[in-house]
Amino acid sequence: MGYSQADLFYDTPNSAWSARVPLEEEFVCDFADWTPDSIQIKGSTQGMAMYRHYTVVVHDKGMCCIYDMKEKALVSAFMLEGNTSHCNNAFFGKEKYSRESRFPLLYISECRGKHACLVTDLREDGGKIVQKIYYEGTDYPGSMDWCADVKNGFIYTFGGINGSFKLLKKFRMPKLSDSDENGEVHLKDSDVLDVTRIESGINIWQGSYVAGDYAFLPDGYPPHDRLLHIVNLKTKRIERTKNLNDLVDEPEGICIRGRWIYVVFHTSGQPRHSKLWRFKL
Repeated sequence: MGYSQADLFYDTPNSAWSARVPLEEEFVCDFADWTPDSIQIKGSTQGMAMYRHYTVVVHDKGMCCIYDMKEKALVSAFMLEGNTSHCNNAFFGKEKYSRESRFPLLYISECRGKHACLVTDLREDGGKIVQKIYYEGTDYPGSMDWCADVKNGFIYTFGGINGSFKLLKKFRMPKLSDSDENGEVHLKDSDVLDVTRIESGINIWQGSYVAGDYAFLPDGYPPHDRLLHIVNLKTKRIERTKNLNDLVDEPEGICIRGRWIYVVFHTSGQPRHSKLWRFKL
């Protein structure tokens, strides 16, 4: 496949994004090839997060699959406790729930319903929600997701209406200790640090990832165009767009490791076949 162990484990984003276009694409794997036939995968492929040599893929209604990228194998597949949401986006934070936690906290976008960010203590055999983050403010007429610039300590809301404007709103990343007596954090308009309003260019938003001054935003599903946008959060404009139509499937969760943007794709009607592609920065 042409990718090195260093690529898989390298967590620091490359600094040359503004001058580079992700033109090279490379197929990494079909996770069905790493999944025993005896394991049933339920729900459409949605969010994805990476930590060290692990890739976590979450599915609609709360199934979670953990894959070992070194061993090219499924570690475990289970239903997340208390999470029956769409799981539209996912990312790892910095904070861990306890000293015994192998993974940092996993942040999963409910997307529909109350649009909560479901902060999850992930284990190899399960996961429980330990905090819920809500945005109580205005301007989102449709569904809403969460993404983050983890390195710099910011969390973002992202959403809108298909075919209409999209909004990215920036907040300080809450800590577990910021939870109220119900284990919740409620962000308000007064907490907003910055707003990026994208009037056109993004039709049907999917996953989302922010690093520094750039947001990386997959867009679309068949038969609509599938695209990968790079948005400059300083100029508030789409700076680059990569056409993904040749890859056939629906782009979903996204993560950046070193010089590569990783995107997981959903194969319609076949949740086992979560396909991982990467794009060189």
